[in-house]
Amino acid sequence: MKQNGFTLIEVLIATMILSVGLLMLMVGLSTSTATIMLAKDFQQAQYVFSLGELQYPIEETDDVEKDVPVSPDSSLVEKYVFERTVDEKVLQTNEVDDELYTVRTIVSWGRGDNQREELVRYVRKGKKQ
Repeated sequence: MKQNGFTLIEVLIATMILSVGLLMLMVGLSTSTATIMLAKDFQQAQYVFSLGELQYPIEETDDVEKDVPVSPDSSLVEKYVFERTVDEKVLQTNEVDDELYTVRTIVSWGRGDNQREELVRYVRKGKKQ
């Protein structure tokens, strides 16, 4: 007597293949979501860079170490902090000062793992950049 239908083994194998496929789909979806959120954070950081540069432009000055730095400002965009620092200049004994300063503009955000984006540029004393 011949019966139509699937055996229990065939049903179990088909269920297992379907489960593995769904699992892979869910892993891909969660990875894509994390990537989208990270891209959004970096896009927002670029926006904060732009707002900070408009709010605190680098003006021509004779005292770069005093006039260019910006203390941390979180008022531009919620959960993002804009700041600008000037690296301390150390001259060797016989070195001539080239009046070139390293300026670091930093936007940071996040919770405990505090993410940040940094832009480094050079500013010459008395020269507008």
